[in-house]
Amino acid sequence: MQRPKTRNVLAIGVSPAEFRQLLPFLDRQSFDVDRFPSAAGALELVTRVGFEMLLVRYPLPDMELTHFLGRVRSPDSPCLRAPLLLLTNGEGAEGVDEFIGRGANKSINLEASEARIQETISSVLDVAPRKAARFLARLEIKIGDAADRILCQTENLSSTGMLIRTDRRYELGTEIEFEFELPDDPRDVRGVAEVVRHTKAGRDDVGGVGLRFLSFSGDSQRRFLTFLGQF
Repeated sequence: MQRPKTRNVLAIGVSPAEFRQLLPFLDRQSFDVDRFPSAAGALELVTRVGFEMLLVRYPLPDMELTHFLGRVRSPDSPCLRAPLLLLTNGEGAEGVDEFIGRGANKSINLEASEARIQETISSVLDVAPRKAARFLARLEIKIGDAADRILCQTENLSSTGMLIRTDRRYELGTEIEFEFELPDDPRDVRGVAEVVRHTKAGRDDVGGVGLRFLSFSGDSQRRFLTFLGQF
């Protein structure tokens, strides 16, 4: 099975605290999120490497945003068409609108509600917003002739996948049969998922693996999506 493509996101000019604030809003099932504190250092990278999205602090700490956008949006830039979000707070938002449509796609006020931040990031990345929900999930992993059955706790759920807490590691692309219970639903949600991500020590709060749903049994998907809509 072909391994899923890693999708890289780069945060530029944000403080460590702001970076930690942003991480929960990114669907990290198949994303690798990194941070560059300076715009000058980030330019060396974004002019050589393509990223799925750029999160840029406004104003930048060490460079005029016009110059930064000019380099990122140059015809030979690998990030020419990458979505670019400007991050502001209540005191630093003045003037940000002039860059929307002129190198930047949208802006996010970091003091906005969690729902608003999640909605904006998800709309740009075209991923499903996640819900923090902790259930016990029963997993069966078949590798060759051996079957491994484990009980894990889910940490985040979305319509496309989930993050499970576990110390075990499985190869990317490993298919896993899953089932878990929903509140006030007598029947389990069942289906098949594949491993698409391993969490990273020092970056993620939870040690585990990210799973992407491949299929659901019976009406499990309908009941699961109905549950997600209740949050």
